[in-house]
Amino acid sequence: MILAAVGTAYGLAPTAPAATARSDRGIPLKTFSTMLDEAAVEATTEAQWVTIARENTIVVLNSWDYHLIPLLKHANLRIQVWVYKDLSGVRSDDCVTKSGDCGDCGGGITDSARLSSGMGYCWVRRNHPDWLLKAAGTGQPFQFRGYPSIWETNYGSLAYQRQWTSNVLADVRTHGWDGVEVDNALSKANGYGVTAMYPTNAAVQAATYSALREVGPALKDAGVASAFNVGYATEFPGLWQRWLAPVGGLIQEFYISFSAQPNALGLAAWSQYQDEVSSCAAQHKSCWFHAGIYSRAVTPQTRQYALASYLLANNGQQLLALGDMSSGPDPRRLALGTPLGTMKQIGGAWGRYFSAGIAVVNPSESASTVYLGGSYLDNGRPVSVVTVGPASGLILRVAPQQGRRQ
Repeated sequence: MILAAVGTAYGLAPTAPAATARSDRGIPLKTFSTMLDEAAVEATTEAQWVTIARENTIVVLNSWDYHLIPLLKHANLRIQVWVYKDLSGVRSDDCVTKSGDCGDCGGGITDSARLSSGMGYCWVRRNHPDWLLKAAGTGQPFQFRGYPSIWETNYGSLAYQRQWTSNVLADVRTHGWDGVEVDNALSKANGYGVTAMYPTNAAVQAATYSALREVGPALKDAGVASAFNVGYATEFPGLWQRWLAPVGGLIQEFYISFSAQPNALGLAAWSQYQDEVSSCAAQHKSCWFHAGIYSRAVTPQTRQYALASYLLANNGQQLLALGDMSSGPDPRRLALGTPLGTMKQIGGAWGRYFSAGIAVVNPSESASTVYLGGSYLDNGRPVSVVTVGPASGLILRVAPQQGRRQ
């Protein structure tokens, strides 16, 4: 999807497509929740888990929380429970010791039976120390910057990729996971610091792409769903589209926003994210989009901006999450019905008509007046013209008697 640059000119009032069907059925809103913080998981009550199961399509847990699968499934027969796995690192705090720290892996120290990575740190040190990458300049084993317990591994090695896949599939089969959220599909040489083996963006991307081409089809052939978290994808035009082909889906961890506020300001920045959603829809892939920072809730503006943007391109296979995920979008307020086409420019904004409503997004840095071409309810008040603020979105239901062309 390529969007031409537009200003905020009012333009001619478009005509809304005839809403011949008022059914609330249509493209479903799918949400996901990633529950990886150990303290938060332990503090979550059974009643809260029931609510989480009922409000989401997918819940992601650490491997050691597999005992929650029956509880979630009992609360929602359709819920999918996925396991988290790091593609490019192993953790030295996944060990059977009082402190949980592996240390130098001496004295009979063993890895935990359930891991956040595809293999244990001590297993790698004893069997494949060559898979622990070295830091550029120092030659020392490389730790992820900001994550001192995670050691980068040679994700570009075919032997590593196959061992990783074999171990992850064993975990999936043993505990009955529905899929795998694969983290750290690296795209940038200095994402966590620079390694000697992959010192450039091109080297990192070639290594990661080789992993996607090996791991993605292997998981699919085993009947296991997967989604790969790609960092900094918008910095590399075309990367998302290329990397999507061999896998079940990709994850945009900071869709529209990497804080509590909207960060995709202007058509060019916004279009990069919309291209990702559109690409997933075109390839019929299940991609995940998380807007905002994980530590706190997003602002109402960010919420509506992300949600309306998502609705412009979603085909029912994409998933959405917002901020700290304490409260997701309410599907009951988003019963817009069947899409009546793809997104289109409406004045200085972009919109998509549905049989029971409309989603409108203004990605520009100035307000835009939009003629809707029909009557819609804005807080219960019929409107046919709205002013959409900068980096904002609106989701409106069709007003009564709007079932015919104006």
